[in-house]
Amino acid sequence: MPTQPTAAARSLRERIDDWVRQSPPFSVSLSFHVVVLIALALVFYRPEEQTFVRLDLSWASDEVVKDDTKGVQIVAPEEPTKEPEPEVIEPAEPVVEDPVAAPLMVAEPVDVGAGPAVAAVPQSVPIGSLLDGRQEGRREPLIKAFGGSDATEAAVARALAWLAKQQGRDGLWSLRGPYIDGGAQENQLAATAMALLAFQGAGNTPTHGRHKAVVARGWKSLLAKQLSDGSFDLQTPAHHALYAHAQVTFALCELVGMTKDRAFVDHAGRALDYSLAAQATDGGWRYAPREAGDMSVTGWYMMALKSGEMAGLSVPRESFDRITTFLDTVSVDGGSRYGYRLDSPHRPPSGVTAAVTAEGLLSRQFLGSRRDDERIATGLELVMAEKFLDFDNDKDVYAWYYITQVVHNVGGTPWERWNGRMREVVPACQVEKGPEAGSWDPSLDKWGHIGGRLFTTCFLTYMLEVYYRHLPLYKAVAGGE
Repeated sequence: MPTQPTAAARSLRERIDDWVRQSPPFSVSLSFHVVVLIALALVFYRPEEQTFVRLDLSWASDEVVKDDTKGVQIVAPEEPTKEPEPEVIEPAEPVVEDPVAAPLMVAEPVDVGAGPAVAAVPQSVPIGSLLDGRQEGRREPLIKAFGGSDATEAAVARALAWLAKQQGRDGLWSLRGPYIDGGAQENQLAATAMALLAFQGAGNTPTHGRHKAVVARGWKSLLAKQLSDGSFDLQTPAHHALYAHAQVTFALCELVGMTKDRAFVDHAGRALDYSLAAQATDGGWRYAPREAGDMSVTGWYMMALKSGEMAGLSVPRESFDRITTFLDTVSVDGGSRYGYRLDSPHRPPSGVTAAVTAEGLLSRQFLGSRRDDERIATGLELVMAEKFLDFDNDKDVYAWYYITQVVHNVGGTPWERWNGRMREVVPACQVEKGPEAGSWDPSLDKWGHIGGRLFTTCFLTYMLEVYYRHLPLYKAVAGGE
């Protein structure tokens, strides 16, 4: 028997009936359809069960998974790059009282009578004599003696820290990155040589210095690539191969001179042998072995051979004589300026610029020209006036690098003028913040688009190391003799 509705239920039903009777027809229809839609939604909706993704990283590696099909290579995620761990700095050696008076400095060339003063720098230069300024205990007083500052040394320290971060897992450096503003072409041989020259310029070797581990890794990787003929098996653009070989030979001979380590002597000797075999009959070097030379490449081989001589390695006197002959063929204005190369024996040398002129002047100095040689003095004034360290309008770190060395050897008033600007503007233009802090921007530089950020940073670092990187060829300090 059905139960009777309660009074409350009847009252509610009556109210609903009243609302329906009094509501307009469209309101009743709308309410009915809303109720139907809700009911259908409840019937057909089924909430999905929550699922969890389980990652299995047991297969991860650092290798690239290669596929023969065209498409994007799949690269396993790399571990975050770790910054080099701080290394223990050895206690400084006792400060040298007179750092300019190096043990057996290179003597003034002897007068050979009539004609230009081109007597050779003595062959008896002791091992590492011009490199001794890099030693602990010598750098600090040399910085003071030649007008460096805390700012110049701080800039060198920041630059070397940046370079250390750019070293690849294989121990080598790259012109293309991983930094921004890489070079237009890859050349790991040149990039690694340039970086090692910067570290060694501040006294770092595989066993000494703040960055000894970085230098050790670099040389281990580089020497593993050396072939039996003395060249290096690293892919380089064909027209840059000999250029890069000169740079690495330069750095390798420096290493022998700095460390006296017999383990590097055979490598340096083979690199020198390859260099000597590549010298052209005109006395220079260019893009291919025995190709008629140009001043740019020849200048690097000049320094490679001189570094070998300073390290006590065998370098024939005839090779330097042939370089002298080459310099004569590309010189203009009585030897105060130099061209890039001699295109024809019937025409003057082409490409007379401040950069190759300074390179020629430095080569003359290392071949024995006197400090007061008029060719050096005149040429130096010309290139200093043309390239006076303008970062905004005429940035040319390649030219500045060679000018800095020539004027440092000359000393006196020219050095005070040049260094007075260099020690201010070069540190001031260094990147201060961000991932590229410690480097220098290659934009606006004459060769920056080709060499990139590493090239620019290395050459400006060499310049700020000039106070101790090579002791001056002549016994002169900033204020005079």
